[in-house]
Amino acid sequence: RMAALRPINKVSTGHTACIHDIAHDYYGKRLATCSSDKSIRVFDKDENDEWKLTSQWSAHKSVIWRVEWAHPEFGQLLASCSDDRHVIIWAEKESTKHTGGGESQVKFQSVATLVDFQKAVTCMHFAPSHLGLQLATCCNDGRLRLHKGDPTNLNMWTVVGEFEPDGTGFGSYVNCVSWNKSRVDGPTLVVGWWRASDPKVSSVGVWGYSHEQQRWSCITRLELEADTKGGFSEVRDVDWAPTMGRQHHLIAVAVGSTVQVFKLPSLQGWQERKVEALERPAVLTVGEGQPPI
Repeated sequence: RMAALRPINKVSTGHTACIHDIAHDYYGKRLATCSSDKSIRVFDKDENDEWKLTSQWSAHKSVIWRVEWAHPEFGQLLASCSDDRHVIIWAEKESTKHTGGGESQVKFQSVATLVDFQKAVTCMHFAPSHLGLQLATCCNDGRLRLHKGDPTNLNMWTVVGEFEPDGTGFGSYVNCVSWNKSRVDGPTLVVGWWRASDPKVSSVGVWGYSHEQQRWSCITRLELEADTKGGFSEVRDVDWAPTMGRQHHLIAVAVGSTVQVFKLPSLQGWQERKVEALERPAVLTVGEGQPPI
């Protein structure tokens, strides 16, 4: 049995309410946090491997659910989504000196606000850099949207895709998304949702973009396993693992008190064939009495 791991470091964030998300940048040198206190904080690792608060600001008018760094080839960009129905893109500007000659303060400024949502935006994920500056967003209005930014003018963002996973509609919460990082499969992502009136009605689907048809289509659905009591719970998160030279894909789904790991074949040429999971998912279960994931 594996021994319990203890933290090697603790960071005092200064948030005054629940922290909902944390995100490392591409190099693991920066850390962003967001909270119910409506603020974002950015920490940089110094030469002593200590996390130092370098920027903090009031970012939204309501709870902030997620923060996400873009790939560094697009600059120091940070996105945040909130209950206020907005997604905001933040860009780092030149550092400003504190009065009195103290340490400089990193400054992030809003460069774009995405307002195409009818309800809370609960999740988002930047596309891998080879697909350009794209952001997938999940909304409680039952829709997934894809925005594309102009790297030469970060104020310009347009909706380039939009769909309802499995015909979810306005009564469903589309609440998690993850991109396929592979360069050979084309644009593909995994999406999770659950029914607002009955969280036990949940589903996860793999979607791909067809350049010929110029639209997103469902490639396959992942058949979730029941929990130890024979029931189903809402899907809370999904993650598409890097392929790392494998001939198949691994997708992890957090549902109830389990993490279910699915194995998919290569998705090359998915438009011409049926794609299904290679086997039933491996199910990792949280110990008895533990809260849902």
